[in-house]
Amino acid sequence: MIEFTSTVARLVLLVALVALVVLLRRLEPYLPSRRARRFVQRGVVPPVELLTAVSVAVWVFARLVDGRAAWVGLGWSVLFLAIAWTARTAIEDFVSGALLRMEGGVERGRRLVTTGVAGSIVRLGYLSIEIEGDDGAIVRLPWRTVARNPIHLGAGAAASRLHRFTITLPRTRPIERILEEIPAAALVSPWASTTRLPEVRLQSETDQGYVLEVTAHALDARFAPQIEADVRERLS
Repeated sequence: MIEFTSTVARLVLLVALVALVVLLRRLEPYLPSRRARRFVQRGVVPPVELLTAVSVAVWVFARLVDGRAAWVGLGWSVLFLAIAWTARTAIEDFVSGALLRMEGGVERGRRLVTTGVAGSIVRLGYLSIEIEGDDGAIVRLPWRTVARNPIHLGAGAAASRLHRFTITLPRTRPIERILEEIPAAALVSPWASTTRLPEVRLQSETDQGYVLEVTAHALDARFAPQIEADVRERLS
């Protein structure tokens, strides 16, 4: 009974760690300040992800060999190592991504230039990074590719002028109308670029309203937040 309770407790702890990782990744865009977002993105999420992955691997391996005969435990160990070897590229991507984010600099909105790719970072995944090229195309690179090649990080024109924010609107408005109103409201702002149109993505839905992610492009990076203020004022 004690052993069963201990096993359940460890399993609950691992599930809680996984849930914490998912929650932190979803929470980061909503943090009020850039400093807080950077701290969570660099100093909290990657270490928790690595701790969770190692804990899950150790727990699974321990459950496979615990209390078994020596030859059975050896067989499970060989199988475990074989699976790890098969998934080595995914493991390398996961670890490389966590380490690069912990080092700092690789974050959403920044400009990244590496072998054959140049653009602004739009998504930091578990196994890959997505970059919006200067031509507007989205390129997905495995983290190991970024780690193995020289990279240049900088603000850059495209990255510094990109402004992304979330807005919640009530369900009383049809979603089709909302998706038309937001880009129109952004373009009315005198600081909005007309060469790269605003983008709106439905992030989630609640019983009360829609949560949308808006990406706007400014003529001047200093006034990019003013586009958000103009959108919120026109939609209020």
